Amino acid sequence: MKPNNFCRHLQIFATATLLALTTPQLQALQSDREQPIKVQAKKLEANRSSNLSVYSGNVVITQGSLEIRADRVEVHGNASGEISRVIATGKPAHFQQQMQQSQSPVKARARRIEYTVASDELHLTGDAHVDRDGNTLTAEKIDYDLNSEQMQAQGQSGEGRVEMIWKPEKKDNNQQAGETPQNQ
Repeated sequence: MKPNNFCRHLQIFATATLLALTTPQLQALQSDREQPIKVQAKKLEANRSSNLSVYSGNVVITQGSLEIRADRVEVHGNASGEISRVIATGKPAHFQQQMQQSQSPVKARARRIEYTVASDELHLTGDAHVDRDGNTLTAEKIDYDLNSEQMQAQGQSGEGRVEMIWKPEKKDNNQQAGETPQNQ
């Protein structure tokens, strides 16, 4: 592969990786998509014939508020060259992005984070943890459908448990004591 083609291929894979992880269903900050993409790693191995790029060694990918940190990131493509799956592994691997200006960033971590592009599913395995605006879910495995924002979690076999912690909602100053907040 010629050096110019290799650099172009690397840039396409890096851009596609971040675009695959930035899902419009969650209404990410619009300004994130206008920011430059930065990929840092100690090593890159790219194989165009198998549509696979592997970044390893303290991998950090950023674009605006989006940040992915992992020991290793695999970017899998399909026959058309489109990104089909992204796998980040680490002790743990981290994903975070601010979805709305008024909220804290959504944060996820696990030993393995797999994002399936076609179905918009995030699969966290191994000490999985999701924090959305201070509400947390911890389990051995968490499957998160980004379209519907539904989650399924399971503990380890045996005594493993799922733990969810919800922060109490802040009451509006106009609400009377004893009234319940309206669904948003």
